[in-house]
Amino acid sequence: MTNKQRMEIILQGGVPDVPPHWELVFQIEKEFFGIDPASVHNATYSSQDEKNRAIWNYNSEVYSRLVDELGWGAVPGGGVEEINIMKKKIGDRALVAGYEGGGVFWMPTGENIMDFVVRLFEQPEQLHAEARIKCAKAKEALSQMADAGADFFVGTYDFGFNDAPFISPEHFSEFVTPYLAEIVQHVHGMGKKILLHSDGCIDKVLGQIHSTGIDGYQSVDPQGHMDIRKVREQYPDWILMGNVACNMLQDADDGKIRESVRYCMAHGGVGKRYIFSTSNCIFAGMPPGSYKIMLDEYRKIIGNNLN
Repeated sequence: MTNKQRMEIILQGGVPDVPPHWELVFQIEKEFFGIDPASVHNATYSSQDEKNRAIWNYNSEVYSRLVDELGWGAVPGGGVEEINIMKKKIGDRALVAGYEGGGVFWMPTGENIMDFVVRLFEQPEQLHAEARIKCAKAKEALSQMADAGADFFVGTYDFGFNDAPFISPEHFSEFVTPYLAEIVQHVHGMGKKILLHSDGCIDKVLGQIHSTGIDGYQSVDPQGHMDIRKVREQYPDWILMGNVACNMLQDADDGKIRESVRYCMAHGGVGKRYIFSTSNCIFAGMPPGSYKIMLDEYRKIIGNNLN
């Protein structure tokens, strides 16, 4: 069984023999494969469209290697044009995920957060009007990505600081939950699944998020005090993805990385609807040796089942 097949089983509601692996983003291709992204990003192009296509084709080469050499079960597809390129390049070797990042309110930038908080209290009707527009645009984008061949979706909405959600549970229930539920319903109406990506501490709104019917939750951020054991106990049938602590991967501590992997696989985990990954992504600056240690421990746990 391949990791693509394992991903399909999980998305269909089943439990595969072992958890598949993939990551939302991979940013150490130069260190890992000797492929320099600067050769593409810093080249001269006649137009922005030409540059975008060059970057998307470059990304497809990187992700193709991750599928072939590391057994990734899925790859990021981004928007419509990138999904088209990924589907042609990857073929049936891995699933292609469409990413949507604007459908609901999530953590504003530092320069905008005070204004947003004031508007929660002083301009709620205007915020609801904006939320309605955001939701409608997201549904349109998701439909276009599905038509382009996206196999499933990831909603990239960071809802948490390191110690709390970005707004109160009461405001979350008014300004986020109903619109997220509408997006999930739209995706399910197309016969697709959608996972949430959120960093940070979201335990106080996790029940609301689960109630929307969203199919899974990626990150389960240990730096945000999210414990995959507790989340699994609360929601035993939910698709979980992540929780291998990114700070451990930055520090390149062999013992701590392996311990984090074992914890995630035990509680996430083997015999459950779990996708093995970091608590965020393979980020720029991560020592490639850290990712190799993480994968080595993963392979030890699943034995000879990785294809």
